[in-house]
Amino acid sequence: MGGWATAASEAIAARDGYPLMGESDWLSGFNSNNLSEVIWGSNVIDAETTFFRSYFYLATNTFNGSQIRNNPKIADRRMVDAIPATDFRRQVFLPDAPNTNTSAANGEGGWENNTNPLYTTEEEFDAAEAAIKATYGLVSGHNTHPYMQFKLKQANPGSIDPDDVIYMRSAEMYLIEAEAEAMQGNIGAAQAALQALVGTRDTGFDATVYGTQDALMDQIKFQRHLELWGEGFGYTDKIRWDEGIDHAANGGSGASEVLYQDAYQVDRPSINDDWIFKIPQAEIDANPNLSGEDQN
Repeated sequence: MGGWATAASEAIAARDGYPLMGESDWLSGFNSNNLSEVIWGSNVIDAETTFFRSYFYLATNTFNGSQIRNNPKIADRRMVDAIPATDFRRQVFLPDAPNTNTSAANGEGGWENNTNPLYTTEEEFDAAEAAIKATYGLVSGHNTHPYMQFKLKQANPGSIDPDDVIYMRSAEMYLIEAEAEAMQGNIGAAQAALQALVGTRDTGFDATVYGTQDALMDQIKFQRHLELWGEGFGYTDKIRWDEGIDHAANGGSGASEVLYQDAYQVDRPSINDDWIFKIPQAEIDANPNLSGEDQN
């Protein structure tokens, strides 16, 4: 922590040779290591799919598994609502998708319980559901839900086919550089790094609007949340920024308190050891170099 100058220079070096994706590639589903931004990823083949343990079963709404069909993954509505209309990344989130799951934990679904004024008749409600299924290749059993996401999509939607898993992209490197420069107080350099990335996503973006370290960091955090959504960075970001989780704040995220339970609101890492992974007891028992005193 704190090696900001090194982080900035290494981020620049790491992205060399991995140009940013254009709109069509960014919207294509993040399912191939052949995308220009991919620095590191796993090539998953048919003979080695893990099915229920696969990344795309957990993360995408196109997978033909019972959990996904019944419980489509949704994004934090506070983030989605903040995406400018000029940003093409907004297209992968569907805030007005009808809630078709009559047993959804965060709100009863079905036409009888519809609260979206966009649908004034049952026919309009059903037509919206059908259009989403046709557009994204869902099967008849898939439910839809407001704020569902289609950033992550299978190459063969509606199947159980495996797809490549992307671990590192050049877009992340621009965000690392921007944060590192901002943390050093290098406002102009941070703005330039942020503009180089976000300007390719949002035609109306102007990084110079964020003229202070605090304003820049707020925007960098938002852009990390949006650009890297679903790719596994939220946990480490929260630890680095010493931020807690509050799904109830600012109008609510849309998550279900019934499902999230104690994780619905979580204190920041500096005062909450629950952020630290525990060493498995089996490892402590089997490893002569460990004892209970070594437990996190």
